[in-house]
Amino acid sequence: MSKFFRAASLAALAIVAVSTTASAQATKAFGAVAGVDFATISGSDFNNTGSKTGFMGGLYYSIPASHALAIEPEVLYVNKGASDNNSNLKIGNNYIEIPVLLKYNFSANGGPYLLAGPEVAFSVSCNLSDGSTSVSCDTFGLNSKTTFGGVFGLGYQKNKFGLEGRFDFDFGDAFDAVGGGSVAGKNQVWAILVRYQIK
Repeated sequence: MSKFFRAASLAALAIVAVSTTASAQATKAFGAVAGVDFATISGSDFNNTGSKTGFMGGLYYSIPASHALAIEPEVLYVNKGASDNNSNLKIGNNYIEIPVLLKYNFSANGGPYLLAGPEVAFSVSCNLSDGSTSVSCDTFGLNSKTTFGGVFGLGYQKNKFGLEGRFDFDFGDAFDAVGGGSVAGKNQVWAILVRYQIK
């Protein structure tokens, strides 16, 4: 997991370095993405969970590397977590996420594109709720932690507007047990996002 993340990060940084000269002749772009996500947690300690609907949104900065490729670092706020299939209990794990994505445009004039790259996510809050009461995850022995993962996406953009679907997943477990020990559970998120190029 860590070797894959380091390799992906080094590759992304190398592309950014190579693209500096090329991007001087191209147009950089700044914009926003926002939409709905469908999150769950997979793992032996979360083996009866369902999807939880939430929000994903934030800002991106596009650095052209060529007519077809761009590097797009993002800063996102993401609702992750899951629901319990046997009750109305839901776990809400909210993150500030920083992906560094490689974007491949099939046409220089806009249209379909692919996204892929590594991401790091910093947990900012984690709660368990039954619809009327909400308590911190550590009350139930769960300590949410920083995660590393990957993102794959497919979208379509014309002029300033776009629509994209993406899959966001953890390489490792999202929790430690309070007081020590491991908890087997990884975040998995499907998202449908609207993209708007601000500048």
